[in-house]
Amino acid sequence: MTSPKQNDDFPVIELRRYTMAPGARDGIARRFDDTLAHAFQHLGGMAFGHFCERGRPDGFAWLRGFRTRAACARIGRAFDQQAHAAVPARTEVLLLRPLHPDTGIAPLPMGGDAQGIVVAQLFHVAPGRMDACERAAERCFAAYHGSGVIEAGILTTLGERAAGAALVWLGILCDDAALAALRPAFDAAAGELAGTGLLAAPPELLVLDPGRGSRLRWASAASVTAPARSATMAAA
Repeated sequence: MTSPKQNDDFPVIELRRYTMAPGARDGIARRFDDTLAHAFQHLGGMAFGHFCERGRPDGFAWLRGFRTRAACARIGRAFDQQAHAAVPARTEVLLLRPLHPDTGIAPLPMGGDAQGIVVAQLFHVAPGRMDACERAAERCFAAYHGSGVIEAGILTTLGERAAGAALVWLGILCDDAALAALRPAFDAAAGELAGTGLLAAPPELLVLDPGRGSRLRWASAASVTAPARSATMAAA
């Protein structure tokens, strides 16, 4: 049983969600596939993956990593100057880190095709409740396993967490059937945590179709019947 190796070299992670101008998403997705992801990595960052967001025709998401917070600022500025990418109508950014040393994002090499589905479940945590939310959420995450599921990472907000704190579960699913099979567990976790008073807003479930060159994508060589960490937690 194998899974992608966690990447510990880029512990500062941005989840960027763009709302593109109408009709602009397909063009920016092609640019990421052809040039932009590689250009970002040439500057010293890690392009974990870029995605079209289901349910939002103009929604585009990007996961990118950095070695330090200083590198995040420096590389971000340099990329913006060089890329001349389409300007989104709106940008939302979550600055994250692995929840534990073994829960960082586990990327594959850059791909030449798009496979599977990436899912990000976002829990917006109430001020001062992160520790309790982490404990409650990890018990829920133990149920996120099954055929065609890879746990790709568990992340939490970097730095000051009094406001805007978040907890994020990332998974790679082989197909829509695996997504349908996992939805009851997603819904149960959302309902359980929403009823505890630990959250500042309702949970979000982002269903993301990876770009052709995305590192986060399904690959049969990395297929597992259950994420190793979740399986261990479930057996505890």
